[in-house]
Amino acid sequence: MFSLFKSESTKLRETAKNWLYHAGKVYHFRKDRLSETDVSKLLQLSEEVKAGMKDKSESADSRLRSSIESLKEHMEHVGGNYYPRGSMAENVEFFFAALIIYVGFTTFFIKPFKIPTNSMWPSYYGMTGEVYADEAEKPNAIEKAFRFVAFGAKHYDVKAPASGELMIPMVKTGSGSYRIFERPANVKRYFVINAPGMERVLYVGDQSVSFKYPSDFNIDRQVLMPLQEEGEESPYDRLLARGGLSQRAFAKTVNEVVYDPRSGRNMNVTVYLLPTGRQVEKGESLLSFDLMTGDQLFVDRMSYHFVSPKVGDGFVFKTDSIPTVAEDKFYIKRLVGTPGDTVKIDGTTLYVNGKPATGSVAFEKNSKLEDNYGGYTDMKGKGPLAVDLSTEQTVPEGHFFAIGDNSHNSSDGRVWGYVPPEAVVGRPVMIYYPFTKRFGLAK
Repeated sequence: MFSLFKSESTKLRETAKNWLYHAGKVYHFRKDRLSETDVSKLLQLSEEVKAGMKDKSESADSRLRSSIESLKEHMEHVGGNYYPRGSMAENVEFFFAALIIYVGFTTFFIKPFKIPTNSMWPSYYGMTGEVYADEAEKPNAIEKAFRFVAFGAKHYDVKAPASGELMIPMVKTGSGSYRIFERPANVKRYFVINAPGMERVLYVGDQSVSFKYPSDFNIDRQVLMPLQEEGEESPYDRLLARGGLSQRAFAKTVNEVVYDPRSGRNMNVTVYLLPTGRQVEKGESLLSFDLMTGDQLFVDRMSYHFVSPKVGDGFVFKTDSIPTVAEDKFYIKRLVGTPGDTVKIDGTTLYVNGKPATGSVAFEKNSKLEDNYGGYTDMKGKGPLAVDLSTEQTVPEGHFFAIGDNSHNSSDGRVWGYVPPEAVVGRPVMIYYPFTKRFGLAK
C-alpha cells in the first residue's frame, strides 16, 4: 500500500535486495554442485549488485538495473530447482514453513483449543442447541450466513420425506428393552476433516430421512428437552414406555446398515419401527435447530514451566495418561486441588483445605447457585480410581485434582481420579471465538 509513496530509486533497491536473497539461496544450496567458475561469477555479480545499491551517483540506477539483469541471467543458468521457481514451488515452500512455525508455536507457547462439551458451563460453553419451534422463528439465508460466521452456527431442518405417520426406528438391547436407533457416522469439521459423529433416522411410511451431528453434542439435552420445556412437540414425544414394549407394538421391521469397527465391515441391523400416531405432511419440518459451536480458546502452554498451577485456574490437560479415560483427548476442567491439598464437597460448596474454595468466581457462584451455576455435587464414579468428595480427600504428591464447573454434568476427577503432572498442558487465557459476550479474557 505504501509503495505508492516510494521513489523509483527506492523501489529499485528493494528489488535488488530480493534478487540478492535468491542469489544467496542458490549459493548456499548449490555451491557444492557448481563449478568454481560458476560460483565465483555468482559471488562477483552479487557484489556488483551490492555496490550498486550503495552508489548514490546520478547514473547509479541504470548501472544497478544492468547488474540485476546480469545476476538474473547467471542464476537462470546455475539456479537448478532454486531458480527460477514456479509459483507452485513457492507456495509449497511457504506452506511448510508456516506449518513448522505453527506447530512449534502451538507446542511451546499458545495452543488453540475448542470446548466440545458443557462440563464447564456456564464459564465456558460447549456445543449448544438453539431450537426453532415456530416457522417464523427460523433464520433466513442472510441470517444463517451471519450466524455461521459470528457464532459458528450450523442450521438443521429435518423435513418429512413423505406424507403419513411418523415412526421412530428402535433397536433391541441385550436386556430385552428397546432404545432409539442411532449409528456412528463421520461429520465434517472445517468442511474437510472427518470427525466422529452420530446419525439418527426418522421414518414416514416406507421413506426415511436422517441427520448427522458431532458425537460430543448431546441432542437430547440441547434440542429435545428445550422443545419440551417450551411445550412444543419433537419427533420423540409420543414414544411409549420402552421397557414394556413387545414386538406387537411395532408397525414393521426394516434393515439398516451399521459399520462394525471390530470387523471393519458394514453389517445389517434389524430395526423396529414404532408408530407415534402423529400424521405429517411431505415437506413438514420435523425438527429445526441451530448447533452452536463451543467456545474456542487460546491456551497458555508456557506459564506452567515457570509457575505452579494454582487452585481456581482453568486447567487443560491430556487424557492419554489417565488410565480410566482411555482416550487421547484434551480436557478442560477447573483445578481444585494441588499436591497435598484436601478437597471436600458439602452441600453445594467446595471446600479446599477446610475452607470454601477461592481463586475463581465459579466457586462462589456454584456455592450460592447464582447466574446458572448449579452448585457442586459429590457424585462419585464407579471406577477403581473414583474419588468420593463426600468425605475429605487429600491430593497425592505430584498430582492434581480437577472437576467441572457444571458439576452435575461433568465427567471429571470424581470419576477418573487425579491428573498426573505429565498430562498438564496449560491454562486458558482468552476466548477468541465465537463473537459472543463471552469473547475476551478467560475466567
